[in-house]
Amino acid sequence: MNFNKSRKLYFHEPSQKVRWTLTSTQDFKVDYTYVGEATENELNILIDLLWHLYEEKSMTHKEFQDVYNSLRQFCDEVMGLVDQA
Repeated sequence: MNFNKSRKLYFHEPSQKVRWTLTSTQDFKVDYTYVGEATENELNILIDLLWHLYEEKSMTHKEFQDVYNSLRQFCDEVMGLVDQA
């Protein structure tokens, strides 16, 4: 399995479900909202972080997006440090 392959990340607020896929939204039976892209490792970190922050509580799309954006920025900064080494 390629852990560095990015896929599109979607969130469905009413069901609190995340979808990580290469397919387009037109193939979805449920109306997911696009969040961004993530590798499998980034997705796993995101899920762990969301669980730590929200546990069993529901979150809005904005809250999900804000956590994703913060994590995305952190991952980009780390990759910048790795590229400089």
